[in-house]
This record gives sequence, C-alpha cells and structure tokens, in this order.
Amino acid sequence: MTRLTLDTPATRADHRPTMDTKARRLVAALAAVLLSSPIGAWAAAIPSKAEPAPARDADIAQVRDAIARAGVARTLADRGFADDAVNERLSRLSEADLRVLAANVDELQAAGEVPHYIWILLGIFLAVSILVMIF
Repeated sequence: MTRLTLDTPATRADHRPTMDTKARRLVAALAAVLLSSPIGAWAAAIPSKAEPAPARDADIAQVRDAIARAGVARTLADRGFADDAVNERLSRLSEADLRVLAANVDELQAAGEVPHYIWILLGIFLAVSILVMIF
C-alpha cells in the first residue's frame, strides 16, 4: 500500500481515465464538432409597406365597422381611446394580427356586456345551491 504525500500525484493503479476525464473529453469533442460546423443563413424578400395589400384594406374596413358599433364605440370612449388613437393603433397592427382580428370580429363583445345565457346559467346554479342548502 502506497501512501500519498503532497509530492506524489494521485494516480489510479490501472492508469485508466476516470469518468470525469471521459466526460470532459466528450464535451470537448462535441463542442469542437458543433463549433466547427457551418451555420446556414436564410433570407427572404421583405414586402414593401408603400403599397398596402387589398386584403389589409378589407380587414381594416371590417374592424372599423365593428368598432363603429354603439356599444364598442362607447366602451372605447369610456376607456379613454379617441377615434384617432384607435385608427392609429389599427394601422400599426401586423398583417397576421389584423387578419385574426378581422376573422374574429363577430365574436368580440364590448366590455361589460354579458350574454343572456350566462345569466340563465347563473340563475340555475343559484336555485340548485339554495335547494341543496335547504334539503
């Protein structure tokens, strides 16, 4: 049995690399492979904003019609949005956002308006809750 002193380095008797050394070599090899491989770049044409697309004009018109509804216009005014501010924000929307908004504009509700079926469901829930408490 050999004693380890400060002068002699600690080595294994069979001189095999330790797991820590194997892991370091594997990480170094992977890093070398990943860093030496070329990274591809893709480019695409960017459309000009000078000419708005006809679909964008139709989508903006559809959204503006929805905003012109009495309940929506009143709610926007109550929240502090003037017509100019709303139109400016509409013009800043991306094509995708405007398309999604125009497609779902019929499902939008002005804030504070609750569909009638919600009130019916709430009434049924309250009636059942009272009956359960009584019996």
